[in-house]
Amino acid sequence: MNSRLSNSEVSLNRDFLKTLEEITLISRDDLSGHIGSDHRSRVHGPGSEFSDYRRYTSGDDPRSLDWNAYLRLGKLFLKTYQIEERISIRILLDCSESMNSGSGRVNKFTYARHLTAAFGYLALLHLDTVAVAPFASRLKKPLVVSGGRDAFWPIVEFLNSIPCGGETDLCYSTKQFLAEFPQKGTVLIVSDFFDEEGCERSVEMLRRTGHDPVLVQLHTAEERCPSTFGEFILEDAETGAKLLVQSSPDSAAAYERSFMDFSGRLEKLAIRNGARYTRAVTDNAYEEFVLRGLRKSRVVA
Repeated sequence: MNSRLSNSEVSLNRDFLKTLEEITLISRDDLSGHIGSDHRSRVHGPGSEFSDYRRYTSGDDPRSLDWNAYLRLGKLFLKTYQIEERISIRILLDCSESMNSGSGRVNKFTYARHLTAAFGYLALLHLDTVAVAPFASRLKKPLVVSGGRDAFWPIVEFLNSIPCGGETDLCYSTKQFLAEFPQKGTVLIVSDFFDEEGCERSVEMLRRTGHDPVLVQLHTAEERCPSTFGEFILEDAETGAKLLVQSSPDSAAAYERSFMDFSGRLEKLAIRNGARYTRAVTDNAYEEFVLRGLRKSRVVA
């Protein structure tokens, strides 16, 4: 698989798409608190896959009676079936200015859009409804698609049309998201989460309203551990605020510890709210992260 990306267009190659057909997104079983490996409901009723038998009781639908069992045993039994549920998959995609950074293979926003495309394809394989909702200081107009893999290319076109810029307000964007998508579903937040306070409030709101949050943190290698030393003027990409700093190997090591503490707080936030957390470094191929990193975090199986 080709892991080299441009810093503009989203394009998933066919070999990778074929590989995605061998895995599945994990959602909470019936979105009630248990992590399951697929979307199959444990509720019995008419459906496509036979499950079990049970004794007939007054009021049951006689069309489900097993007459062959009656002829053998002289008792009335019903066939029961498992219903395969359709889960709503929503992807909150951070398109604030802080995502428009990175060097080497690809910047964060390009990486985030490729992950979003992969999530969308995985959901469509199971005929789930997919919503891609970009956000910065507020929620932007989302794309909602369903109907299987034929609906994938509109996702790619949509992702290629999203501009990157503005400040981050994840809390306010989540409030807008919940007003537009009140039905419970799995919500993947793809972001650098530099709005930490807004992230905490967002996850709590999502969990309180019955959603299944998944935090996908993206960062560059340089954001974790600076490799250039000297005196610099740092400028906040979103606010324009400037700060004079002295960088040395010792201060870089202290910064790395602080960054990992930040990532650890995000993971603890997820655990505390019954959510899931995973972290990706943009220097690593996104295909490898989807196929291996997401398995370790039980986001896919």
